[in-house]
This record gives sequence, structure tokens and C-alpha cells, in this order.
Amino acid sequence: MDLWSEIGSLWDQAGDGEPGLAAARAQRLADATPDPAERAVLLGSVALCQVVGCSYIDATRTSLEAAALAAGARGEGADDARYYVGAVRLVAAAMMQPERTGVELTIPLPDPAAIHAYAANLPLDRHERLLLAYPAFEASMSSGNFAGVADLVTRFRPFVQADSDHSQVVLPLVMSQFARSSAFTGDLAALAAQCAEILALPGIDTHPQLVMLTEALLCYAAGQRADRLEVERLSRRVLDAAHGRANYIAVGSCLLVTWAFSAIGQVQRGASLLVTASGGPDLPRIKSWDRAFGYELLVTAALKRGDIAAAVHWADLCAPLASVPVAAAAVERTLSRVAIARGDHEDAASRANASVTLDGLSGARLEQLRARVLYATALASSGERERGIQILSEIAIDADALGATSVRKLAAKEWRGLVRRDAPSEGGFSSLTEREREIAVLVAEGHTNRNIGSTLFLSERTVQTHLSRILSVLGLPSRTAIPAALGVGSTQLDTPPLTERQEQIAQLVARGDSNAHIARELGISVKTVENHLAGIFARWQVSSRTAVANLYVARERKSA
Repeated sequence: MDLWSEIGSLWDQAGDGEPGLAAARAQRLADATPDPAERAVLLGSVALCQVVGCSYIDATRTSLEAAALAAGARGEGADDARYYVGAVRLVAAAMMQPERTGVELTIPLPDPAAIHAYAANLPLDRHERLLLAYPAFEASMSSGNFAGVADLVTRFRPFVQADSDHSQVVLPLVMSQFARSSAFTGDLAALAAQCAEILALPGIDTHPQLVMLTEALLCYAAGQRADRLEVERLSRRVLDAAHGRANYIAVGSCLLVTWAFSAIGQVQRGASLLVTASGGPDLPRIKSWDRAFGYELLVTAALKRGDIAAAVHWADLCAPLASVPVAAAAVERTLSRVAIARGDHEDAASRANASVTLDGLSGARLEQLRARVLYATALASSGERERGIQILSEIAIDADALGATSVRKLAAKEWRGLVRRDAPSEGGFSSLTEREREIAVLVAEGHTNRNIGSTLFLSERTVQTHLSRILSVLGLPSRTAIPAALGVGSTQLDTPPLTERQEQIAQLVARGDSNAHIARELGISVKTVENHLAGIFARWQVSSRTAVANLYVARERKSA
């Protein structure tokens, strides 16, 4: 058996969306292999395939079995096996904190620095070098060691072509790791260049999952640039490709879209996609530090709705993740947001400032900027208004330097003052089912039935059925009246001024009036109303009447 040819073939199968079949095949090969070192590597590959299939507890158990076998291996390949299995164990551990797996770790986890050093020192003339090194890439990325990812990619990339190893998917996956590290550190220019390089690889179109991941990275970048139209275009493609898939690549792609939604102010939509793609409220399909970022988003969404009880619940789930190094900053930001909601601005400022420091240590420049916005907000709320304004001004300059328009707009919004959002009125809203509430909030945020369906993986007809009941229960004439009824304003950060006539029409749209009713009230034609609406759409960069109503409500609440 040519071990590395088999490993490469397994990775092609797993990377193309069949991790379960790849794991079963790797297990059969391991069972038929007498050599302990080769068997350990194959079992390590079983565990990696289980990670791709989001079976993290199984991956932990399998990697332990592989480690015990590798520990007893001797002769040629034994050191490679111990390194390879050790890297796999680090990947599995990063997916779920060891104490949550319920699996007793009879063999201690290896030192990440030793794993990285072994991979970095692999001879570049070894034909299987990239396949052998790949678990170290995953281990570095999963633990948040972004400098380590960049170091390994820089070392291996110049010597490896798409067809020079046994696998067609490992090279693009490695390159995507580099792109993901660029996304986390806020290097948007490098991210765009790396994605372009991946999409230009020969044969990449035959690997739709890798195209999906790359487009998700581009969607994330568009979100940071506050390019709403590009986010809509790319998110639709990614979510269509991810529909029905529950593997690590699809889930990770959905997460990137989630962060893009959040960056452009579509917090409720991002929260809904997060829970749907991650397998439920416990977010079981994503790794530990992503889970902390997920809970931060859920807390933010709950506070935007005025649901402090839900925010506290998510924050309680987030807090234990502070033991995960990369997650600690997100935990501090999450607890800071809850402290602000409770009026404890001193604690909020302290936690936000701690997040600024932690994000700086991990190199997460975009998250550090957002933490600084939170810190400035907490300072301003506690009476240190001038200091808060100064920090926000500095953030705007730093965000421009990164091309992070979304953060600059966020800083500008907070500079205009804190906005307290009251909870949606009870009554009719409390009579809705949980799914109907979710859809009502997404409608209020300005999304079409199609976008809501793709976010929740529902058909448009199902969304419309829920919407009909929502309107009936709330006693509303149309979807455009939902934002005002729920008191849920958009978090989009800019609403450029409208003409006097556009203002009149936006107000009537927010009231829930149809175009025909608006035309009658203003004494103009329906066609003229449509033309003015088109002008509002262009000025506010939206594509629906409900989105207009959403922004109008948000703006009015700010000025109240």
C-alpha cells in the first residue's frame, strides 16, 4: 500500500463533502494494515475525517487510540506517526474542550510548539510533505496560532503545485487556512488576493466545497467593507451550496457569512443563521473559540431585541470558554455587553478593555477595533464622554487604514450617542411561536422571504405561511409595518438624508401603507411612488420596502 496516496485520496473524498465515507474507508485500511506506524497514521486520518464530519467526540476517541498505537511504533515512519497523530489530537481538542467530551485523556495532549516545529522542519524534497504537514496547519488554525499558519504556508507554498502531491484538495485547503488567518487578523487586501489565487487553481471548479469556502471568505471581506450588495450576492451562493450539508467546511462557510451579516448590521439574520448552521442553540458543530464568538453574536442580537434574560443565558454559556486562549477576548466582550445592558458601566469598561488587550495579543485587529468601540461606549455611558469620543475618533482612523468600513461606521454611530432599545411590546408578539418570532424579527430587519428561507433553510412558501400568521396575530396590514410594531430598528449604520418627498413616502411605508394608499394620500400616481421608492432604495442601499421601514424606524428611535 502506498500510504500517502491513500491519505491523499481520503482527503479528496472528505474535502469534497463525504467525510463519513472517507472515515469508514480509512478505518478499513487501518484494520488491514499490520505496520503500527502506518496504522496510527490511518487512524489519525479517521479522526480528521470525523472532525470534518463534526463528530468531535468520536474524533477524540479515535485520536487517543491512534496515539496509543503511535507511542509503541518503532523504526521507519514512527516519528512521523507520532507527530501526525499528535497534530490530529490538537485539532480534535480544539473542536470541543476536553472536559466536555466525557472522554478520559489517558495520554496527555502534545506541546503545540513541538508539533509546529516538526512540521516546519519537514524536508521540502519529501513528496508527501504537504499531506504530512497538513494536520499542523489545522492545529495552528484551530488553536488560533495565526502566525504559525502564516509561517507554515510561507514555507511550503513556493515548493508545492496543485498536482505535485497525491491530493487535489489539500493545497487549496492549506491556502484557505492562510486566507482565514488573514480574515481573523484583519488583512483584507491579503484575504482578497489569497481567495483569487485559490479560485485560479487548475481544477478548482471540480471541488464545489472549496469554491463555497472561498466565496464565504470573500463574503466576509465584503461585510467588513460594508458592501451590502456583494454580501447579498455571495451569501446567496454560499448558503445555496451549504444547504443540506452538516460538515465542517459547510458549517465554517456559513459562519463566515454569519460574521458578514453581523458586520453590515444584520445581527438578527446572522444570529438565526448561526443557530441553524451550527446544529442548535448549543452550537455543537463549531469549535470552541468560534462558539465564544457565536455566543457573543447571540447576546448582541438578544440585546438589540431588548431581551436581557436571553442575553444573560447566552452569556452564561459563553463564560466557561474563557479558558480557551483565542476565545477569552470574545468572552470579555460578551460579558461587557451584558454589563452595559444592566447599567454596570464600570464593569463593562473593564471587560471591554481586557478584550482590547487580549485581541492585541492574538493579532485580531478587527476584533480589537470592535472591542475598543465597546470600551469607548462604556466609558461614555459612565460619564467619561470626552474620553469615549476621543477613542472613537482614533478607531475611525485605524479602521480606514484596514479598509474596515463597517467598523468605521460603527464607531461613527456610537459617536452620535448610545441608543437604548426598549423590548418589543408583549401582547401579540408573545402569542407567536418561537419560529414565528424569529421570522418576525428577520422581516423587521428588512429581509425578503427568499433571504429568510435561505438563512433558516426553509422554503419561501413556509416563510410566507409563517408571515401570514404573524400579520394576523399582530393585526398588521403588511410586512412593512412589522419594524414599528416590534420596535426593532436596524443596526445599519448610515441613513443618508432623503428628499422631502422621499421622507414622506418612507414614513408611510413604515406605517405599513401600500403604494396605492400612499399615492392616494399624497395625491400622486403609483408610478411616482415607485420612482421615489427606487430613489430611497439606492440612497439607503436596500432592496425592499420592509428594509426602508426598518431603517426609518431605527432613525426615528435615535432622534427621539
